Amino acid sequence: MSHFGRSRLPDIKDTYSLLVLNINFRTTADDLFPLFDRYGKVIDVFIPRDRRTGDSRGFAFVRYKYADEAQKAVDRLDGKFLLLYFLF
Repeated sequence: MSHFGRSRLPDIKDTYSLLVLNINFRTTADDLFPLFDRYGKVIDVFIPRDRRTGDSRGFAFVRYKYADEAQKAVDRLDGKFLLLYFLF
């Protein structure tokens, strides 16, 4: 199970959320975590899913504890094409 497995909702009070758009529909929280964790402590990665199909909706939220860490990720990654490989 992902270390972001949800047995309960995370406490996102006092966190700073980044919206990550255009992610591959196979992307998981475990795929995104190492890309964003290098810029600060990631509290949560949430990928919304279609209620009917369970498929990813193509975007994610990455939450940081501190605003400066979230800003560092934005400064380094905004507009960048991130390539994730999926092995079958």
